[in-house]
Amino acid sequence: MRIGIIGAGLAGLVAGRELARAGHQVVLSDEAGEPGGLAGTFPFAGTRLEKFYHHVFTTDLETIQLIRDLGLEAELVWRETPMGMYQGGRLFKFATPWDLLRFKPLSFCNRLRFGLAILYLAKVRRWQKYEHVRAADWMRRVYGRQAWEKVLGPLLHGKFGEFAPEIGMAWFYSRIHTRAGSRTQGMTKESLGYLRGSFQVMHDALAASVRAAGADLRLGERIESVRVEGERAVGWRGPRGPEDFDAVLATQAPPALLPLLPGNLNGAYWDKLRRIQYLGNVCAILSLKRSLSPIYWMNIPDLDSPFIAVIEHTNFIAPEVYQGRHVLYLSSYLPTSHPRYQADSEKLLEEFFGYLPRVIPGFTPQEVTDARIFHAPYAQPVIRAGYADNLVGHASPLTGLYLANMAQIYPEDRGMSYSIRLGRAAARAIQARRP
Repeated sequence: MRIGIIGAGLAGLVAGRELARAGHQVVLSDEAGEPGGLAGTFPFAGTRLEKFYHHVFTTDLETIQLIRDLGLEAELVWRETPMGMYQGGRLFKFATPWDLLRFKPLSFCNRLRFGLAILYLAKVRRWQKYEHVRAADWMRRVYGRQAWEKVLGPLLHGKFGEFAPEIGMAWFYSRIHTRAGSRTQGMTKESLGYLRGSFQVMHDALAASVRAAGADLRLGERIESVRVEGERAVGWRGPRGPEDFDAVLATQAPPALLPLLPGNLNGAYWDKLRRIQYLGNVCAILSLKRSLSPIYWMNIPDLDSPFIAVIEHTNFIAPEVYQGRHVLYLSSYLPTSHPRYQADSEKLLEEFFGYLPRVIPGFTPQEVTDARIFHAPYAQPVIRAGYADNLVGHASPLTGLYLANMAQIYPEDRGMSYSIRLGRAAARAIQARRP
């Protein structure tokens, strides 16, 4: 078969390699000039850095195995990572059970309640029991009002904004379960992994492997539309004109894919895709003269905060790797129509810099030597309670058209391992349903 793949993120690259190795003629096209998708990078201080922070949990077995397969295991470094929580003008460590017991914004009884709830979710094996439960309702009932108002409610709002009351408990369960699985016995330590040279090293090696398998990888080429005849996808139209394929695999988010398809597609499958909503992400990456805190990942449970987290990357990977520069990520999830998402860099940084001294006392903009702003319009699907009702399979009703995107990884959250799984599953689906 001749197979066209739209998108050279992990899902597209993995699917392309598997299909090419199986003997199919594969063409991958991506409008970006480099592979990687949402895990893409940019040049920084003699190396590269992710546009949106990335790391590997010990439970990310697919990513770890792919790194091994590509001969990069020696470049994967593991670090214990200090986590924190900003609350009431103070910064608290928030990584171990002992940190939780010392978290004074909650009463002692509520600290115990908080810890027991985490332990309970870590032990539960089936997410399906939470499918039609709203996270906000469960949190209020199980964690209690104080934990909801001071910690969980603001964090859920920071992640999903106006959609926070509708978010499903299955999504929250998956987050807790994954994090618990990455900790040592007793949940006292957590190690995260990172590739020397950034995850671009993995993407480039995978892209080379895709080409070595015989696939045609075209970067910097945007697909304009998927060509459909009757009930069949027959190819695409791109910068090289119309091209014919026996199958097309699209890895974009549904809101980005649907405009490439005929507007008259009807039926439950397409209705489900149209119902899926996304939040965008705007991420500021600051190069600093000094470290601002000892914390790698600092959650900000404050409804007034313009960002949900402060991630000091150089508390994970040493600043010497970046010519002595200290690297800070400020991340904000919001609809693409939001003024903050649409703001120019100067206005966005003004808002971020205006709040940052509340979290990092003594911070001044003069400490910033460089700032980069990146936008992702489809960074996070809105995972409402009952979301499984919107799940669709890889094979669409159009013969020859297949999908593999972030909206299909439920109940898990975004992550490289899930993209790898998607790519493999889509490749199997294509081979199982030959034209």
